[in-house]
Amino acid sequence: MLGTWRYRPDVAALVIIVVLLAGALGLLAQRRLARRVVTESQDSAEGIPLTDLLAPVRILVALVLAFVLVQTFSSYEDASDAANDEASAVSTEAVAAALLPAPTGPQLVGLLRCYARAVAGPGWASLEVSRQTSSISSDADARVAAAVAQAQQTGISETLMAGVVAAERARAAERRVRLAEAAPSVPAIVTALLIGCVAITVASTAAFAGRRIRRSLRWTLLGLTTLIFTASLLVILDLDRPFGGVARIEPTAMRAVEEQIGTTALGADPPCDSSGAPLAGD
Repeated sequence: MLGTWRYRPDVAALVIIVVLLAGALGLLAQRRLARRVVTESQDSAEGIPLTDLLAPVRILVALVLAFVLVQTFSSYEDASDAANDEASAVSTEAVAAALLPAPTGPQLVGLLRCYARAVAGPGWASLEVSRQTSSISSDADARVAAAVAQAQQTGISETLMAGVVAAERARAAERRVRLAEAAPSVPAIVTALLIGCVAITVASTAAFAGRRIRRSLRWTLLGLTTLIFTASLLVILDLDRPFGGVARIEPTAMRAVEEQIGTTALGADPPCDSSGAPLAGD
C-alpha cells in the first residue's frame, strides 16, 4: 500500500487532512490539559518544560525534511538534465546520420524522429502516470539501436559512423538515467516517517504551546509550524515525481528536436504515426 498510494493525484489533499487532524487532536489535548491546571505552580511545572522540549523536536524534524528535500531536488535536477541531454544527443545523431549514404542515412534519420515522437508523446505520458515508459517508446529505442548496429556492418566509412555511434551511446546513456530518475528517490517507509513526524510536530505544538503565551501568538506559532512543515513535505512529494507532479518536467526539448528533424528533407516523412508507433507494414 505504501508503495503505490503516492502515485494518487490527491496525495496533497491526503497529507493536508492528516496534518489538520493532528492539529485538531493537539488542540483537543491542550483543552484537556488546561482543565487539570489548578494552580500557577502546576501550570509552570507542566507547561514550560514541555514547551522547551518542543524546540529541539521541531529542529530535528526540520533538519530531516531539509536533508530529504536536498536529496529529492538533486534527483529532480538529474532527471531534468538527462531529459535535455537525451534530446541533444538525438539532435546530434540525426545530423550525423544525415551524412550517411542512402538508404542507411535516411532510414536512421526517420527512425530518430519516430523515437523523439514516442518519447515526447506516449513515453512521457506513461512516465507521468506510472513512472514507467511506454512500449511504443521502448520499441522506438530498440529500432534506433538496431539500425545503428546494422549500419556499422554495412561497410560505411568509420569516420562517418564515429559521430553516429558516439551520439547513439550518449542517447542510450541519458535515456537510462532519465528512466532511472523517474523512480521514487524517497522510499515509501521514509515518506511515511516524514508524514508521521510532521503530524506529531503539529499535534505537539498545538497541545503543549505555553499557556502563558497570548492566544494570538499561540495561533501564530501553530499556523507557521503547520504551514512550513506541511509545505516542505508537499514539495518533497512533488519533486519525487519529476515527470508527474506540479513541477513536472515537460518534454519541451525532445519536442523541439522532433520538429527540427521534421524540417529536414530526410526526416519529413518518418516511418511512424504521430505517436511514434511504426506504420502498418513497416
